Amino acid sequence: MQDQVFTIPWFFDYGATFLWAVSGAIVAARRGYDLSGVAALALVSSTGGGLIRDGLFLQNGPPVLVRTPVYLFIVAAAALLVLVVGARLHKHRYFSHLVEIVDALGLGAFAVVGMQLAIEAGLSLPGVTLIGVVNAVGGGILRDLLTRHEPEAFKPGTLTVVAVLGGCLVFLVLEKGFEVSPYLAAWPTIIVAFTIRVLSIRFDIRTRPLSGFEPKEPGS
Repeated sequence: MQDQVFTIPWFFDYGATFLWAVSGAIVAARRGYDLSGVAALALVSSTGGGLIRDGLFLQNGPPVLVRTPVYLFIVAAAALLVLVVGARLHKHRYFSHLVEIVDALGLGAFAVVGMQLAIEAGLSLPGVTLIGVVNAVGGGILRDLLTRHEPEAFKPGTLTVVAVLGGCLVFLVLEKGFEVSPYLAAWPTIIVAFTIRVLSIRFDIRTRPLSGFEPKEPGS
């Protein structure tokens, strides 16, 4: 019997893509970008992890982003939404909480997708883990770089990369160690990543800089 493959439900995939695109578009709008800049940052924020995965690591043909028009339509809709009502949207008290919840759920889900593709490509387990992390946080890293910020994933803060790594390890232990199907292993992965991320936000659990090193400004 063939192993079941985990696929993100379309409504969650598209919904998460839309919210991350809106979030990226708002960041661009706050920095005074024009419509093309807003659309570009929305695109990178919502699909950057998949672009890095497909274009840099797996190189298995055109990225999923351009194989179907759906994601481009979603990004365009997000940019237009921010253009029309963005000033009111980002001030809504529930918007930031909604983005945090979707982000926390998406970490494990998109990590699983990246790991499955890496396993199919025959990569080593460390490589599989790396691609899982990149697929989950790559969009945020690209967004920060394009806006000339140090990537939040690299700085001390609430647990994002740690949450993804925790989920990735759960997936590999279940799928490789106990031969659980990818579909069944995916759900504990999502739960672990979500739980770590949400608890770190709720209780302000943060990483710390390495002891003995004083933070310096870039270029100093």
